[in-house]
Amino acid sequence: MGQYINEIYIIRKESGAIDKELLKFIETANATIFGIDNKGKVNEWNQTSTKITNFTKEDVFGKDLVKEFITDDYKASVKKVLDDALNGNETSNYEFPLFTKEGEKVMVLLNASTRRDSVGKIIGVIGVGQDITEIDILRKESETIAKYSLSLIEASLDPLVTISTEGKITDMNEALANITGMT
Repeated sequence: MGQYINEIYIIRKESGAIDKELLKFIETANATIFGIDNKGKVNEWNQTSTKITNFTKEDVFGKDLVKEFITDDYKASVKKVLDDALNGNETSNYEFPLFTKEGEKVMVLLNASTRRDSVGKIIGVIGVGQDITEIDILRKESETIAKYSLSLIEASLDPLVTISTEGKITDMNEALANITGMT
């Protein structure tokens, strides 16, 4: 009987050490890591989450993530992603905006994973994400420039054609189509 209790003690001690290591890893990770319980209330919030939003753990713990920290235009879709994960259907590479404490928008690329207890029961969701705000801004600027460039090409009275590196026509404007009769 004494040997059995000693083994249980050792297993619990090792398990506690692993738990502490995992919590330290979550807290210090460069990625945004947050957790919600099965009711959508925040129960994990690491230092990177605080860094990009300026909300501390005390600000967010116990609060509904979707209702209080997601922009209105994304509430339904983020809720669906989190609800899916609460049903065991995980999502990766989902882009969504969080609010900062100052009311600004931060874009996050998220992986939502189901969180389970020791017997496999779903108890919440863990979200791991990257701040892609700058990338999102650059992507939108690039799209704007591309649209503007295309509109200039189309509006030009001069015949214009774009050719691929293989020498194939990839686009032509209306002026060239009018001259050649080709579309």
